[in-house]
Amino acid sequence: MNLTSRLYFNFRVTAMLTVILILLSCNGKKRYESEKKLTSVTLKIDSILNKMTLIEKVGQLNMLRGKPTTPTNFKDAKYNLEEEIKKGRVGSFLNVHPMEDKIKYQKIAVEESPNGIPLLFGIDIIHGFRTNFPVPLGEAASWNLELIEKSAKIASTEGTAVGFMWNMAPMVDISFDARWERVMEGAGEDPYLGSRIAEARIKGFQGDLSSTETMLACAKHFAGYGQVMAGRDYNQTTISKRFLHDYILPPFQASIDVDVASLMSAFTDFDGVPGNMNSYLLKDILRERWDFEGIVISDFNSLEEIVNWGTVDSEEKAAFKAFEAGTEVDMMGLVYIENLEKLIQDGKIKESSLNTAVKRVLKMKMDMGLFDGPYRYFKIKDPEKIWLQPQFLEHSRNIARKSMVLLKNDSQLLPISTNKTKTIAVIGPVDEDKRNFMATWSAWGKEENVVGVVDGLKNALKEETIEILYEPGLNKDLSANPELLNRAIKAAKKADVVVCTLTEGWRNSGENTSLSDLNMPEPQVDLIRKIHEVNQSTICVLFNGRPMIFPWISENIPAILEAWMPGTKGGDALADILLGKYNPSGKLPITFPRNTGQIPISYLQKKTGRPYKTGKNWTRYLDAPNEPAYAFGYGLSYTTFEYSDIRLSTENISENDTLTASINIKNTGQLAGVETVQLYIGDAVATVTRPIKELKGFQQVSLEPGETKSIDFKITKEHLKYWNTEMKYEADPGTFIIHIGTNSDDFKKTIFKLQ
Repeated sequence: MNLTSRLYFNFRVTAMLTVILILLSCNGKKRYESEKKLTSVTLKIDSILNKMTLIEKVGQLNMLRGKPTTPTNFKDAKYNLEEEIKKGRVGSFLNVHPMEDKIKYQKIAVEESPNGIPLLFGIDIIHGFRTNFPVPLGEAASWNLELIEKSAKIASTEGTAVGFMWNMAPMVDISFDARWERVMEGAGEDPYLGSRIAEARIKGFQGDLSSTETMLACAKHFAGYGQVMAGRDYNQTTISKRFLHDYILPPFQASIDVDVASLMSAFTDFDGVPGNMNSYLLKDILRERWDFEGIVISDFNSLEEIVNWGTVDSEEKAAFKAFEAGTEVDMMGLVYIENLEKLIQDGKIKESSLNTAVKRVLKMKMDMGLFDGPYRYFKIKDPEKIWLQPQFLEHSRNIARKSMVLLKNDSQLLPISTNKTKTIAVIGPVDEDKRNFMATWSAWGKEENVVGVVDGLKNALKEETIEILYEPGLNKDLSANPELLNRAIKAAKKADVVVCTLTEGWRNSGENTSLSDLNMPEPQVDLIRKIHEVNQSTICVLFNGRPMIFPWISENIPAILEAWMPGTKGGDALADILLGKYNPSGKLPITFPRNTGQIPISYLQKKTGRPYKTGKNWTRYLDAPNEPAYAFGYGLSYTTFEYSDIRLSTENISENDTLTASINIKNTGQLAGVETVQLYIGDAVATVTRPIKELKGFQQVSLEPGETKSIDFKITKEHLKYWNTEMKYEADPGTFIIHIGTNSDDFKKTIFKLQ
């Protein structure tokens, strides 16, 4: 090396070392500032805690109901809320709706309670606040994490505009049973998809908590609520520890990985112990294994209900069991405020344990900036200007149309040709009650803001000379009405195309609306049967919050679209799809069964000792196929996609290797479209029985007609792990089967080995 080269080399080395030192210095400074801030918060919390009386500490764990109460409903009616706040016996409220009440209660807490500790105000915002989006199960059908996160962000922006700070969402329960009505609140049956959607929703709600447009999130219900026996809400569960770890826990762990502020314990039991007094769930897993530092809150009045489970015989014992297990905030039960003080005075609970729980509550309030600015969430004078902004409404329309799933399209009846159509008849009861678009848990959404089916088509066709006829065909309560049916038949005879809208009814989709029979109500099946008799060009659009069963419709109606309960702009979104302004791209996040007898049902089927189709003694029904009506991940498009064979970067991987699985997707139709490419992996031989395949990844790809794109999936040992016979999360060497396709039942496959 000559002198010039040596000098240049030394210069480069010196420059690189300087950059490294600067970066280390910056990182060290950031780390120092972070630790300094944490120490400051800890000192402030300790200072407050040292001034608090025992009952004030218990008060921080007491969440009360903000609505006016009477002796005939919740027992907190016997308390004067303002007096309780003054005494420091309340830490948070749920459902204080008027802003003036929030300000009044906060003012009392800050200015009149012993230590001036601000209150938290909570609410359930499940699928939008004033601007409603599709029910969560519907949003999950979009498989679009960016848009799902955006929905949560908009909901947070609208909700915080009237002072709500703590959201009792998202629900991340996994369920295989649509009889359990709360499937509408979750992301369906798959733990991988459910985990990714949980992360997206929490990021959307919480964002940067220094902003007053974000709120604390609460992942619920920990754990196993979605597996209630017989699909009956609040019922017992009979799941194993391995099932819990394989299917139930992943979305909760994902929630903690993105720093969810709180978790809600489940109404239900696990292994014979109610969720809110289950130390295996709340201590062994949540605190010790996952190091969760947030708050655990009970579900509504569920601490009092421990007595009903028969595991204790008094509320005092319920308070002891729940607190010792790890439930920290009592929502509406009044069990802690009436019993914890005595339990500590009697030495049954250590005050140090109480202090730990109270510190978590105080830190949550500090994270929200409430000690420095207790009224910071109450400064917006005109929330109406925040709600229903044009970009919020456009997002409502966009996420709704991306959530809709095309189940059938024989003879290319869809999209409706505006060139060949002079008259469209909209028949069905959906538009008679706009809550069928909003569903339950619609927060502050209003029917007056909802765009229905007829208005959506009129908006889309205002430049066309197409006549739109409308007849409900049934009563508003979905019961039969011969006169309305006759009018609907006459309209169908006049039309070139019929759009028949059917619904389970919004009242039948939400908490405590379990069904033993998921068949579409007979008056609606009879309606579409009569319409189809007089007009073969009948399109069925379903508005529901869970999978329904509709065999006659599946067999006889040429086009079927699952619209879910699509939110404020549902009618505009539907018109976009019906008229071909948007090519449907939704995929089912949950299996649609053929009949109720197949339930619980999931694509996560294990091999079994007598697999289906291997002989006359296979695992089967005598009266129905094993296959569902529509599989997990299923959804059609107005175009078609062709999958090539799978290409692997290697056929063998070891401990730290990454395998790339590639596949070409070609749009073989006439329209541009979006396809959700799904990756499933199966383990050929394991130490315990395993599913034939499990979702491990997905990608959405946009393709013009004739266009081909290559999709790559990266696979590591981490994708292959499972809970083995020793309940260790590990991967075994051996053969694995890769499935890549358009849904869980239609794919290409190949194998590779882990060495």
